[in-house]
Amino acid sequence: MRQQHRSTSCDRHLTTAGMISRRVVVGSSGLAALSLLAGSAFGQEGEKEAGRTRAESVPRGSGRDRMEELKAFSERMRNASPEERMRIMEERRVQEHQRAIEDFKDRLGVSDKEWAVIKPKIEKVYNLMHPFPQMRVGTERPRTEVEQRSSELRELLRNQEATTDQIKAKLAALRAAKERVAQQLATAKQDLRQLMTLRQEVDLVLSGLLD
Repeated sequence: MRQQHRSTSCDRHLTTAGMISRRVVVGSSGLAALSLLAGSAFGQEGEKEAGRTRAESVPRGSGRDRMEELKAFSERMRNASPEERMRIMEERRVQEHQRAIEDFKDRLGVSDKEWAVIKPKIEKVYNLMHPFPQMRVGTERPRTEVEQRSSELRELLRNQEATTDQIKAKLAALRAAKERVAQQLATAKQDLRQLMTLRQEVDLVLSGLLD
């Protein structure tokens, strides 16, 4: 009987010890889980703060500002007359043209002082490669020689009485104008290339501005 009592008492102690041990384990697991959750929360908050910092460091003219410009452009177009829409579209093309040139400053990683020297060279190449189209009659921008010769040739072709010699002459004039532009572009690209480091030159080749 005593032995059975001792056995029962011993079992009770072991059971109690086991319960205490499990409580300790569960409590430790709970603390570990809380620590992980807290760490996760702090990590997420840190990521949010880093995101805010990155967003604040984004220069004007990118992402958010361009979305706002597009929204304003859409509003203006919606409420404009046909003539006003042509003017707004032309303004938009000028803005995008200038922005495309300005974007090269960040791509090349140059300072303001360096950009003051490089920008005219890039503008010359870019303008020769991407001339503004004549969108409206009577705009102030003068037409390029190629545009002028192209217009003359189209007008001549509308004349059913135009002779073969006249058409050949206008076509030769257009080809000569294009050849002059090609020579100017080759010279402008060479002038720009001389200012570039190897990495900058590669970047401009990949962007299509240089060959």
